[in-house]
Amino acid sequence: MIFFDLDNTLLDHDGAEKDAICDFVAKYHSQLIELEHAPDVAWREITDKHRERWRQGELDFIGQRRARISELFSRPLTTQQADALFSEFFAIYQSYWRPYSDVIPALEKLKGIPLAVISNGFTSQQVAKLTETGLRPYFQLIVSSEEAGYAKPSPEIFHYAAGMAGGDANSHWFIGNHPERDAIAAHRAGMRSVWLNRDNTVFSTETRVVKSLTGFADLVCESYKMTA
Repeated sequence: MIFFDLDNTLLDHDGAEKDAICDFVAKYHSQLIELEHAPDVAWREITDKHRERWRQGELDFIGQRRARISELFSRPLTTQQADALFSEFFAIYQSYWRPYSDVIPALEKLKGIPLAVISNGFTSQQVAKLTETGLRPYFQLIVSSEEAGYAKPSPEIFHYAAGMAGGDANSHWFIGNHPERDAIAAHRAGMRSVWLNRDNTVFSTETRVVKSLTGFADLVCESYKMTA
């Protein structure tokens, strides 16, 4: 089975989030803290900080959402206010969901090979992303950190996914956009791991590297031909 990361691999999460936070900040700018950077950069810094707290078990998933949106505002927010404001932001973000241009061509080329997703987050949210962008029919299996009980880069989530698919980890492929949390983590868990490096980021990794999902599809198809 071929496993894909979701955000920033299949879906342009960063692009959608950038568009959404710019809209949100434009609406609420008079109520927000003074941002030292562009809205998308400031939001990414806030998000990375509180998501790391979530990964470390300091916050639950809803708690990290409340912490992120609360940090933007100059006044303290109640739990109810934080939830309502994050829901508003998320609805804007949802309206901007879109797959990368290389996704459909790659998935079409891989038809006939079982495909799946491994993603951190809630199952319902990740399934919604795939459904609303038209990608859900391509995937036989969706593994979330909520379901597995572990989040990337923990090897347990990859082992859980391999168990769901059947066979040993080294019989499955995995591709993701993050060199450490995706590619290196999957490689160390035993999968045939590939780093999707669309932006030509300089980083040393022990895995194979491609610049597009169509390039990855070519790699997988060639491998299947060699082993057929």
